[in-house]
Amino acid sequence: MIFEVVTSTILGAISLKAYRSKSGVGNDSKKINKIFALSGLNVKDGNQTLTAQQIKKRNYDWGVEYRYRIPLGRSFEDYLVKQKVIESGINTRSVKIKLKDLKEFKLDRNIFSNIKSLYTKKLTDRKEIELSYDGLLIIRVYNEPMPTMISFQEGKEWKVVFGATRSRNKLIFHDFEKIPHLCLGGATRYGKSNLINCIITSLIKQQPDNVKLHLIDLKGGVELCDYENVKQTVSIAYEPEEALETLANAYNLMRKKQDILRKAGKKKVEDAGINERHFIIIDEVGELNPDEAVSKEEKVLKRECQKYMSQISRLGAGLGFRLILATQYGTGDIIPRQCKQNSDAKLCFRVQSGVASRVVLDTDGAEALPKIKGRAIYQMADERTIVQTPLITPEDIEKTITPYIVQKREVVTVEATKHETGRNSIVITKTGLS
Repeated sequence: MIFEVVTSTILGAISLKAYRSKSGVGNDSKKINKIFALSGLNVKDGNQTLTAQQIKKRNYDWGVEYRYRIPLGRSFEDYLVKQKVIESGINTRSVKIKLKDLKEFKLDRNIFSNIKSLYTKKLTDRKEIELSYDGLLIIRVYNEPMPTMISFQEGKEWKVVFGATRSRNKLIFHDFEKIPHLCLGGATRYGKSNLINCIITSLIKQQPDNVKLHLIDLKGGVELCDYENVKQTVSIAYEPEEALETLANAYNLMRKKQDILRKAGKKKVEDAGINERHFIIIDEVGELNPDEAVSKEEKVLKRECQKYMSQISRLGAGLGFRLILATQYGTGDIIPRQCKQNSDAKLCFRVQSGVASRVVLDTDGAEALPKIKGRAIYQMADERTIVQTPLITPEDIEKTITPYIVQKREVVTVEATKHETGRNSIVITKTGLS
C-alpha cells in the first residue's frame, strides 16, 4: 500500500512537471535573451541597450518557435554567425520530462531504476536549433535531433528525393522539370558525390528511356565510372580535355533541339511533346577554373568549358537540358556566374567558412551545419530547408543500372559547321565505345 502511494506521488509530480514543460512553463526565452547579451548581440545607443524583442512564442510537438524583432544596427547574418553559441547555451544540463515519456511506465518495483534511466537519457539529449528570417528573426528549438541517416528512395517522373526534414515522415523532392539547373557544394566527404549518385540512379530508375547523361567526373573517374557503359550515358569524361568534348557535344545537341522546336513552331520541349531530357553533370567543377590553369593552353581550354556551361545554363531549360555542377572549393569564382544565376536551386553541405557558404548559397549558414555526413541546406529562391540527404549504396546503384549495361554502344557526336552563307548546319558522326 505504502509503495503504491509513494510511486503514485512520484509519478504525479513528474506528470505535473511534464505538463508545465509542454505548456511552455520554464521555456528557453530567458536563456536566449541572456545569450544575446553575453555574446555581444545587443546594441549600445548612448545610455540605452537595445536587444532583440520577443514578439511571439509558439509550442509545437517538435519544440518551440521564437520570433524576435532585431534591433537597429544588427542583421540576420550577425545572429547566424552566433548560431553555435546560441545552441551551446541552450544545451545546458537540464531535464524536461514530457507526458509521452511516461506512457510506458509501470507501477512496479523497477520504477525507481526506470526513472533514473529516463533522467540519464534526458541529461545526454541535445537540442538543435535553426535560424531563419522573414522580417523577424525566427529561432526554432527542437527537442529531438534530426535523423542522421536515411536510405536511398525512388522518386517519381523527374522528381528526385533530396532528403528528409525534421518532420521524420516528410521527404523533400527536387523537381527538375520546374527547376532544371542545380549547384551543389560542400567540404569533401560530406555527401556531394553521394547525392549525385542518388540523382543519376533515380533518373535511370524513373525515366530509363528518356534520360540522357553527359557525365564529367574530374576526380579521375572514381565517382561516376559505374555509368560508363549504361545505355543512358551519351558521353563521359575524366580529364579536362575530354570535358571540353563532352560539353561541346552537349551544346551542339542542344542547338539541334532548338532547330527542331523552331521548325515545329514550339517554344519548349514540353509543348512539342518531347520526353527526352539531357543532364550535364560535373563532379568537381573547380577543376575547370581557368584561374588555376598552369599554362596558356590549359587556360584557353578551361575558358571554353566555362563558356559552354554558361550557354547551356542560359538556353537549356526550355530545350530539355539540365546542368548540375558540384564543387568542394570554397573560394573564388569557381562556379561560373551565369550558371549560378540561372540555378534557382542550390544545395550545400557543411563547409569551413562563411565565405565558402556564400560561394554556393550566396549567404552564410552552411558553415554552421553540424559535422554530420549528409546534412545540408537546400535552398530555392528565399526558401531554405535543412535536410538529411539519402545514403545510396553500391548495391542500390548496381541493382538499378545492371539491366541497362551495354557491351558496346555508339556515341553520337554532333559538330556545328558553317556554310559559306554563315548559317549553322549539323554534322553527325558515330564512334564505338567498348
